[in-house]
Amino acid sequence: MKLKRISILLLIAMIFLSITPSCAKTVENDKPVNGDPANIADENTTAQSPAFPEPDIPEKDYNGISFNVLYPFWGAYETQLFGDAETEAGTELDNAIWKRNKKIEDKININFNPIVRGVKGEDTIKKILPDVRKSVMAGDGSYDLVLIHPMCDLNTYAQGQLVRNWKKMPYVDLTKPYWNQTMNDTLAVNNILLFAANDFIIPSPTVVFFNKKILSEYGMDEPYKYVRNGSWTWDKFNEMAKQVTRDMNGDGVYDENDLYGLTLLLDGSGMISMMHACNQFITTKGEDGVPVLDLMNEKLVNLIEKIYDLTWVGNQTYTWTYDIWANLERRIIFENFFADGHALFNFNSPSTGASKELRAMEVDFGIVPYPKYDEAQKDYISLNSAGLMLAPADIKDPEMVGIVAELLGSESRRYTIPAYYDVLLTYKGVRDDESLEMLDIIFKNTVYDFGYCYSNFTNIAYIVPRLIADKSKDVASFYEKNAKTFEKDLQKAYENIMKYEDMDY
Repeated sequence: MKLKRISILLLIAMIFLSITPSCAKTVENDKPVNGDPANIADENTTAQSPAFPEPDIPEKDYNGISFNVLYPFWGAYETQLFGDAETEAGTELDNAIWKRNKKIEDKININFNPIVRGVKGEDTIKKILPDVRKSVMAGDGSYDLVLIHPMCDLNTYAQGQLVRNWKKMPYVDLTKPYWNQTMNDTLAVNNILLFAANDFIIPSPTVVFFNKKILSEYGMDEPYKYVRNGSWTWDKFNEMAKQVTRDMNGDGVYDENDLYGLTLLLDGSGMISMMHACNQFITTKGEDGVPVLDLMNEKLVNLIEKIYDLTWVGNQTYTWTYDIWANLERRIIFENFFADGHALFNFNSPSTGASKELRAMEVDFGIVPYPKYDEAQKDYISLNSAGLMLAPADIKDPEMVGIVAELLGSESRRYTIPAYYDVLLTYKGVRDDESLEMLDIIFKNTVYDFGYCYSNFTNIAYIVPRLIADKSKDVASFYEKNAKTFEKDLQKAYENIMKYEDMDY
């Protein structure tokens, strides 16, 4: 068993060193980092290696002070931030979280105090801004670190000067590999970075899960080979999905009891990710660093045609909308629809899907990246929808927050991210070497988009899901109706960020 575990850890180490989000598309040197993979999750490892760079921070004793972390009960935040006390019943990830937190607490003598807003079934992500604003306006310093949804209220935080510039935070070294360099490059404007992420926040790209049993029953090849030979495109995806549809009970009505090629949340971020998978971003940056809208083109028009065909022409797609969140019973059916064998394909994040409902599947499944636009496109690209970190303007001890942020990043790289992959390997998550190979491809090509993060759920960012939900292919009219408003919002966001240029924080 020990040899088997070391073999698994060797695989984790190889993937981890190549796919950690700080080594995504903008990294200059993506050669494997040498180190001792067998020690990747060993809490007794003391020798520093390139795999686990130590933060450059002073020795501190904060006398048991509470370190307050505010975040919503949302997505991966529900399970992947603060573990309970180490128990035999906990997963390896639970135990790794506990080890990481305990090590940091002991090192600088603090006590993590997680403050969670909302419960399952509520619109929790909007509960954070009011708390931060109230604290900053009163100068209370109630929260040391705040975690938010990547699309929620960023411009409002910036406009109200409610947050600090990470590039001016004491002891924070954003060049360290445990900080997400892709996000830093995308969201920074003129050396101002108000929202960031390090390995404390596990990446959350949307991927394609597929049911191997259904593929076998229909005599189809697993899509791994298409990914490898570069032919995994939306046309190939549509072709496979359309082969799988069956009225299981023969009642002539396609409903939740039947079999589909795809189960699809119409208004979810998984549909936004379809654009980025085709190397189509909402915004780009001009030479002066100003983000500009860069969306309307023939590629987007053609993509909408493909997705419309997949969704509405035939019975191969079973659709859902976000109103299921208000109905817990419906939400449970939705979350288990793929796991219960009702669809060949499902869009989800391995950080949530594989660690929750998919573990309960009795049928084997695999993971592949989102399809490319066409075979001429070089990379398989995945939008990262993980959350963001902010430091409130009124924090009482910026040095402490900077030190803790560095430790959370470095110790997460040492403990929690390797454990996360170990869970995917040893539980009912990823069950084959092919999916392991696919995760390597997925995480090496995660991307971010300024227009996505600063959109605050407006129409332009949701151009794909909202057109498809309306059963429309009229991209030009939708764009013309919404572009000017979005461009004004972009300009405001730029101006609000630039307010920090001459500020001390």
